[in-house]
Amino acid sequence: MRLAGGVLLCLLIAVVAEWASSYAPLIGAPLFAIAIGVVLTNTLREPLRLKSLRISEVSKLALKGGIILLGASLDIGDILRTGLDSLPLLLVTIVVGLVCALGVGRAMGVDWRMRCLIGIGTTICGGSAIAALAPVLRAKAEEIAYAISVIFFFNMLAVFAFPPLGHLIGLSDTGFGLWAGTAVNDTSAVVAAGFAYSHDAGIMATIVKLTRTTLIIPLVIGFGFAMPWLDPDAKRSDTSLGQRVYNAVPMFILLFLGAAVLNSLGLLGGYAPDIQLIGRWVLVVALAAVGLQGYWSAFVGAGTKPLLLGLVTWIAVGVSSLLIQTWTHAL
Repeated sequence: MRLAGGVLLCLLIAVVAEWASSYAPLIGAPLFAIAIGVVLTNTLREPLRLKSLRISEVSKLALKGGIILLGASLDIGDILRTGLDSLPLLLVTIVVGLVCALGVGRAMGVDWRMRCLIGIGTTICGGSAIAALAPVLRAKAEEIAYAISVIFFFNMLAVFAFPPLGHLIGLSDTGFGLWAGTAVNDTSAVVAAGFAYSHDAGIMATIVKLTRTTLIIPLVIGFGFAMPWLDPDAKRSDTSLGQRVYNAVPMFILLFLGAAVLNSLGLLGGYAPDIQLIGRWVLVVALAAVGLQGYWSAFVGAGTKPLLLGLVTWIAVGVSSLLIQTWTHAL
């Protein structure tokens, strides 16, 4: 019943966001949903009651469900082509981000585990990447919480900053989709920023982001093998590396691709547009849940150094993405 209450609250916010977007279409329902959620959760006298509504679960389920439904309106060939075309850009920005996080973080005196968590959270897929890597690094609960808070802070900032910056720079839908897909931390924020720019930019950003998310697998393997050198005194984990890799596999991406295959084969008939509309609504519900988790106290508790490191790494990834697109004329 509590989960149902959380779904109902997020659905209500989504309805208000859709209504507000009809008067301000340039802002769009995704941004309104996040903004309403953030304002609501930080103005309630007892915000902890929202946690009893299992908002975090609503966010995860709705986001994955919305992306899977989005796949039902796409062609599998276009998805694979876009993913492969964006891979070189993704690899370069990931290297830039990790080198920046590890190097600058060391100069700032940030703990090596925190540097790794912020680096992989910024370059791959936000909180999901942190959750996947934390057991490999044997990170403490407070380190995980701080790293996720840092990433979430810049998610919120990106959602509202990227669309106007994209228009200011004069990015095409493809250029903005590539930029958001490579430089915005979390999948939810990529979806919000992308669709706030345009429908085509949202599709592009989502595909690029999902391609980026799959790269968590080789990074988990790499950090697993590097742990004896990173932390020689640490005890061996009871969980095998193979199990950690399996846990890191984003299964919803496989379902997203499966839905696209069904659409490409014509098995969905004339239902694809309706499924796309439902998927769009589900994503707005997910973003309302994301906003409801934006506790200001969590950002403040993260500390100055991790926040500053997150900012520097985030800027490095965003700027490098734009520079590479400029050099390759992809904008």
